[in-house]
Amino acid sequence: MRLLLWILLCIISISLIQFARIRKTIKEAAKVSHISSTHTYPIGQLKPLSYPPNSWPYFLQHLPTEDKPIVDYKGNLISNQEKHYAILTYDVGHSDLQQCADALMRIRAEYLFSQKKYTLIGFHFNSGNYYAWIDYLKGVRPVLKGSRLNFIREANQSEISHGSLRKYLDIVFAYANTISLCRELKFTDKLETGTVIIYPGNPGHCCMIVDEALGEKADTLFKLVEGYMPAQSIYILSNPYEPDLNPWYHLAKGEISTSSCIFRSYYLKKFE
Repeated sequence: MRLLLWILLCIISISLIQFARIRKTIKEAAKVSHISSTHTYPIGQLKPLSYPPNSWPYFLQHLPTEDKPIVDYKGNLISNQEKHYAILTYDVGHSDLQQCADALMRIRAEYLFSQKKYTLIGFHFNSGNYYAWIDYLKGVRPVLKGSRLNFIREANQSEISHGSLRKYLDIVFAYANTISLCRELKFTDKLETGTVIIYPGNPGHCCMIVDEALGEKADTLFKLVEGYMPAQSIYILSNPYEPDLNPWYHLAKGEISTSSCIFRSYYLKKFE
């Protein structure tokens, strides 16, 4: 009887060890990936486009992602989780600021910061005023007096850091929107990595192509990223229309339907 009990305990111990190893493997597999690895399309049928390292398209293609639910700026789960395939690892912030246009400006600023192109980090407000991160570092802040926006040096100088970049971006998010972003972006007639699909308005909406690949039939497939309101995780859009391709999309000019929006009227724009 004791021998049988001992054997059972050994079996249970071995099972627990195996379970722990499996759990560890699952956790490691769930660690941060990047845009070009988030797909269910058969690898043999998919040929992602290659871009020069350190380029804007390369950065977009390799945005860090996580298989987690979308949360809002309060840390609460949003109701529509089906619209996303994965989220970017960027923080949401603690205020209702980083919405759709803001999400794309965030990604652009993160790219320029990663390349140490600090003097190029800057965005226009809806008022038309341009506010650069370099000015923020010098202590310059926008101050609204009546209906006029003034820029006054009223704060201490800041060092170059990601923390100061985030504080700067929250100011930009408060004064910029799809209208100002649409005016700022360059025109394009191509659907490719880096193309922004944008409908300017109050409210407006926008999303951006962040990856492109060729399918087995020489068809072109795209991945889309967006933010939304209230401020929430930036995420890769899922594709409910072609679930076998999820999260890849077939896109063409004309009406564009995503898992969160139908673009009937829009502009095609780009940062560069």
